[in-house]
Amino acid sequence: MACEIEVDIHKILLADEERFSPFAKKSSESLGRCRPIDRDPFRLEFARDETRILHSRPFRRLKHKTQVFLSPDDDHICTRMEHVLHVSSIAAVIGRCLNLNTDLINAIAKGHDLGHPPFGHAGERVLNDILFKDKKVPGGFKHEIHGLRVVDKLTNYGAGLNLTYEVRDGIATHCGENFDRIVCPDRSRDLHELDLLDDRTSMPATLEGCLVRLVDRIAYLGRDMEDAIKARLIKKEDIPPEVVNGLGADNGRIIGVFANDTIVNSAGKDQIEMSVEIFELMKILKEFNYERIYNHPEVKRVTDKANKMLGMLFYEVESIYEASDRGGNTSYVDSMVKASPVLETFFKFTKNTNYTDEVKSWRIVADYVAGMTDHFAEKTFTQLFMPSPFV
Repeated sequence: MACEIEVDIHKILLADEERFSPFAKKSSESLGRCRPIDRDPFRLEFARDETRILHSRPFRRLKHKTQVFLSPDDDHICTRMEHVLHVSSIAAVIGRCLNLNTDLINAIAKGHDLGHPPFGHAGERVLNDILFKDKKVPGGFKHEIHGLRVVDKLTNYGAGLNLTYEVRDGIATHCGENFDRIVCPDRSRDLHELDLLDDRTSMPATLEGCLVRLVDRIAYLGRDMEDAIKARLIKKEDIPPEVVNGLGADNGRIIGVFANDTIVNSAGKDQIEMSVEIFELMKILKEFNYERIYNHPEVKRVTDKANKMLGMLFYEVESIYEASDRGGNTSYVDSMVKASPVLETFFKFTKNTNYTDEVKSWRIVADYVAGMTDHFAEKTFTQLFMPSPFV
């Protein structure tokens, strides 16, 4: 009897997908996973990916990672996890109206920022400078490319989450170089070669991935503006009048206009599109945010400190790892852990992530530092660089 119920439910779930837009990606059309797994009777594959992401440690750490304002004391300032949930919620609403696969949308959205380092884009710039300029790594460090590494190699003791190719693709291609009004899927790419991505020129292979890519912008512009008002960096009266008149002066109204416009202009198309008029207002809001918020002297002062701290942290941990003979010199490791107990977490990480001897030290340290929360990075810095009393 139980087996019959499982079969019936699975048929119902598959039948629901037959009503999708012809441009949607059905679970039955997925390329699958790198390692096959048994079928779940009550969930299709993309829904399983969302659950795997939600229960992963990298996802949990997002609640203590910066969105814009570093290590905020105010519980109501947006964190990286809140941003991810906003993207998932907005994209799912739009996707449902466009008759797309909301399971795939939610999985990509919840996983899209798993590769973000501490201190937001400031931390990303530091790691990129170190890897690209110092370590001569092609492509440097990009959080979306690193996000693929997180879900493939750095979770579950090196086993990864074993996500579907389509979700992995959405994560790796969610952040483009350009601020696009129209996002078109590139269905010609071979998703079996995702490991070769090292830049931001590739478009998502699914329309669901394209939607998440656009909504990533929708989710942060109005919210960052609201947080800046709360932080007294700007006032409501500072918002450009054309933005207020065309989009609104609060986040909820702005998201509503963006979402409605995207639905109307994307319906029945194999692309995600905004109108020229609303997209121009989006660009004005973006430029306002950069000028008055992201490049605000107070924000830059704090991010400059974070930049110096993260750079020092990277090289110090790398130096300690090399001096310990990559963890092989146990007496040295014990002495360092005694002086800085937080290093125990690092040496456990190096042993529990299935690194081979061929993996460079900088790669291991970059993986470790990128996984830190803001608070953990600060704690590690304090123990490594601040003197502590002998008695």
